[in-house]
Formats: sequence, structure tokens, C-alpha cells
Amino acid sequence: MTEIRDRAGGERRAAAEEQRRSAIARIGANVSVLVVDDHPDNRDLLKRRLERLGVARVEMAVDGVEAVDMIRADAFDLVFLDVMMPNMNGYEVLERLRDENRLADLPVVMISALTEMDSVVRCIDLGAEDYLAKPFNPTLLRARLYALLEKKRLRDAVRENLRRLESDLEAARSSQLGMVPPAMEPRDGEWPVGIRARLEPARQVGGDLIDFFPLGAGHCCFLLGDVSGKGPAAALFMARAWGTLRSAAPLWAERRDDESGVAAMMEAVNTRMSEANPAFEFLTLFLGVLDVATGRVVYSNAGHPPPYRIRRGEAPLPLPLVGGMPVGIDERAQHRSGAIELAPGDRIVVYSDGVTEAMNTAKEFYGDDRLALVLGEVPEADPAALVDHVRRSVAEFALGEEQSDDIAILALGWNLGA
Repeated sequence: MTEIRDRAGGERRAAAEEQRRSAIARIGANVSVLVVDDHPDNRDLLKRRLERLGVARVEMAVDGVEAVDMIRADAFDLVFLDVMMPNMNGYEVLERLRDENRLADLPVVMISALTEMDSVVRCIDLGAEDYLAKPFNPTLLRARLYALLEKKRLRDAVRENLRRLESDLEAARSSQLGMVPPAMEPRDGEWPVGIRARLEPARQVGGDLIDFFPLGAGHCCFLLGDVSGKGPAAALFMARAWGTLRSAAPLWAERRDDESGVAAMMEAVNTRMSEANPAFEFLTLFLGVLDVATGRVVYSNAGHPPPYRIRRGEAPLPLPLVGGMPVGIDERAQHRSGAIELAPGDRIVVYSDGVTEAMNTAKEFYGDDRLALVLGEVPEADPAALVDHVRRSVAEFALGEEQSDDIAILALGWNLGA
């Protein structure tokens, strides 16, 4: 029985050894290693042993100066570096690689005598991954090689996944920004409406929503929303809301008056977004419809910051809060609508709370009062100039503080030539 156990144990150890050898060979077949040592016998011995372990390419350098030049010129997967060398020692090599930000991608194993352990500790502090004592122990060399190459492979895989994710998010950002319509320009007397909008997600993608489009005969729909979260989840919720709003537009035409039509659009969007909302996101939303002939704006505000109406000779005034709770919370929620009459030359500015909640380095908020003052500084501005003025003011206030929330601004002007 003991014989059988010993034999089985030996077979398991042999199988494990073969598996390790195969793994090293598989990893080593695609990597290159640099050996840096001023002693030729040490270089040659380490080179032969690495090649027997399956390393495809082993290059050698006689001192630190040559090693740094080779690392700059070529891509190595692992470096075995002696501590004590002429011209440039191991400490100086590590310092140079650290200053050039190469150690994050390049594992370095120190070659040292057992009497140099204090030096090894210093090298680890400088960024070396591990050490290998002289004379070289084949089993320890194999273990070091396998562990470090496997660690590098995993790091490279993580880095590549992050690169792909970054690329995907950048593509998503471009798609999201592409959802913002191009500027709407007035067309003589038949369409005296100009609209300009700007969207800047705090991350690659965000949850702010801007849209405007002709609605029926002689009307224009404009809207701006803000999803409760940030990032990809908020962007997906925002995209769903955008599609739902577009599909709800025909409800406006089915009603006998503008006010019930706007409320019906808002309630339809709320119902749809509340039904399938496992993450419990919600959307604050301002939705308005302008009669381009008369200047009458019917709107509904679902928990969104009130837009400002700007009129020549008067201070900017926020629109009365008429509407209901944010979209996506309760599918049974009802929304009301209100109306204002624009005078020729009036403008409306809709914004997300990323504007008023922008912070400076002192952690102060931009605030509603500051926004009202800034809007009053350009009483004659067209929509494009208004949007640019507000965004420039927010940037100057933040003074380089990182943007913490998505920023969305929409400005509408009616009959500006009057």
C-alpha cells in the first residue's frame, strides 16, 4: 500500500512538474529577456538556463548604460539586473527607468549575492519586482521566471481590456454627442426660431439629454433632461428616454389643445420609463412646445431646474414650476402643463444642474443667483452667444476644478430680428 501511494505521489509530482514546464515554455516562447551583468560567466550561465526553460530571445548587456539604451530601443518582457556594475550600477538603472515611467510595464529581477541583501531591499524600494541570488538555483530561477511572466501577462491583459473599454466608451461618447441636433437657424418670417445647445458629459458618457425638432404644423418641441446617475448606466437610460420622447411626439397632435398634448407626452414618457426600470434611475425633464407664429410656449417640468426667460430691459426670470415629479419613479404619476407668451426678441435658457452645481477649488457652488446675473450680462445675445457665455462663465468659476457632473445648456430665441 505504501508503495502504491509513493508511486501515485511521484506520478502527481511528475505531472505537476511537466505542467509547470509546459506553462513556462508556452509563456516564454513569446517573450524576450534582457540579462544585465558585468561578469561574462554569469551572463552566459543565466542565458543558457533561460533558453533551456523555453525563453525565445535572451539579450545581454555588460553594464547599466548599455542596458538603458537597449531598453529604450527594444521591448523586453523581463530584465535580470545585477546590482554592482561599472559605469552605471543597478540602483542608477532603476532610477532612470523609474524616471522614464518604464517600471510599470517592465518587471526587473535583481541579481545579487546573499551578502548584498541590504542592496536588494533598496532596489525593491526603487521599483524592482524580485531578486535572484548568486549562484543561480535552477528551481528558484524557474519559479521566478514563471511567476513574473505570468504576472506580466495578466497585467498586459488588464491593460488591453482597459484600452478596449476606453475605446468603446469614447465611441459611445461620440454617439451620445451626435444625438444633440445641430443648431436650428431662423428662416425668414416663416420660422423665426433659433436654437443652440451644448452637452458636455463629466465622464466619457453621461445622462444629460438634449433634443429639439419641428412638431406638427408651425410648432417646435424642445427639451432637456438629466438622469439621476452618471456613466454608462445613466447614458443607456438617457438613450431610452430619448427614443421614448420621440415616439411620444404624435400624442401631442392627437389632443385638441397644446396644453393637454404636452402633458400627455410627459405622462407617456413617464409611464414607459417607470415600467422597465430595474436600476431605479429617474430623469428630471423640461419639455416645451413653441407655437412659432404666436410665441406661445406650453411646457411641463418634471422636477427639473426652472429655465430662464430673458427679455430686453428686464432681469432674467425663472419660469413658474408647473409639471410633476421626475420621470421614471411612479408610472401612475400625473403631470400638468403651463404656458407663457414670448415677446419678440425673447429667449429661453434651459440647463442641467451641472451648471449651477459646478464647484470651484474652494468647493463653492456656481449657484442660481450667479447664473441669473450672467444671463443678464448679455441681454441682446443670440442663442449661440448665450450658450457660449454661460459655459465660459462656468469654466472661469471652476478655475480648473474637475467637472463633477454633466453640463447641458439649451438656448432658444424667438423673433430675434423684431
